[in-house]
Amino acid sequence: MQILKSKRSMLILVTLALIIAFGVTTASAQVGDTEGHFVTLSESKGVTSDGKFTRYFTSRSDLIKGNGTLSGYGKYVDIKDGDYYFSKYQGPATATKSPEGKLKITFKGTYIFIKGTGKFENIQGGGTYKGGFLGKGIIFVDVEGEYVIKK
Repeated sequence: MQILKSKRSMLILVTLALIIAFGVTTASAQVGDTEGHFVTLSESKGVTSDGKFTRYFTSRSDLIKGNGTLSGYGKYVDIKDGDYYFSKYQGPATATKSPEGKLKITFKGTYIFIKGTGKFENIQGGGTYKGGFLGKGIIFVDVEGEYVIKK
């Protein structure tokens, strides 16, 4: 049995360059039942900051004035050998206002590993994440967790 722990930080920049380079697609709709109620669906593709994995994410949010839930799935593919694993995440988003009146949205939650192939086959485990929106299209995420590969 192999047990691995990890703690990492990610800075995700969702700018026009990333949309072109990594295929970020987002759809957002105002629901209309309550003021400030938005639902979003997004897909993104990119490379992890260490250059070892291609990552794919699908996510959705259901927010009223920045408060609500975020959830989705991630797939990480090892660039060297093509082995991959899937994770599922969910958690709340919270909106607060700065003293200057700017809206600040933070989020946190949990994730679990749900499937793997090759060296990730029989992956189990998960962890937590927390982060927030630093500015228009800029998201910061701290991820911590562990996994076990059962042989």
